[in-house]
Amino acid sequence: MKKASRKEREREIRRKDIIDAAKMLFFNKGYENVSMNDIAQEAEMARGTLYQYFKNKNDIYAAIAIRAALILADMFKDVAKDQTGIEKIKSLSRTYYEFYKKHTGYYHAYYHSGVFDYHSTPQMEKLKKIRKMNYQFVVDALKEGIADKTIRHDIDPVATTLIMLSMSNNVNNIIPVTQMYMDEYGLTQDELFENNLELVLRSVENGIEHPNDSKRNMS
Repeated sequence: MKKASRKEREREIRRKDIIDAAKMLFFNKGYENVSMNDIAQEAEMARGTLYQYFKNKNDIYAAIAIRAALILADMFKDVAKDQTGIEKIKSLSRTYYEFYKKHTGYYHAYYHSGVFDYHSTPQMEKLKKIRKMNYQFVVDALKEGIADKTIRHDIDPVATTLIMLSMSNNVNNIIPVTQMYMDEYGLTQDELFENNLELVLRSVENGIEHPNDSKRNMS
């Protein structure tokens, strides 16, 4: 492998500095409240210098979302490979919630960058590839469950993954009216997640009893 030149290394360091500065601002103030001027000031460089590395603010945000996507990918890869399909769905769901809880700022960058037009920034094409890989983890787990008969054979793995993702993001992104109901009835976000997960498992699991049922119910 060709060794990177000193100029290339310096450019990569400068690019990382920009992302690090923007990450701190976005996580603390929110995407809408941060400008390119703010990022330049935090990174201690001229505003024009930013445009030598990134097309616009969306491009920088997408670069942060790529970091987030890679964190999630590594977490998904750690899910045990010797589990049944339904067990994997449970583990992947818990892993996604853990990603949200432990890496909240990165989660929001990953989630909110999904509204960007994929042709709006050079970073989005790379982000799209990693997103698809993460999505495929769940699709494959559903297919494995259909094959090992722990998951219903009559579901569409792709559509089901999309529905599950939507449900999970609704749990992670509590809107004011949802919070109002939760407060009224004393429901925590963790409890909402557990109830959501139980509904997901019940909706996709095969009704035929299998050897792992008792172990899963005890977990």
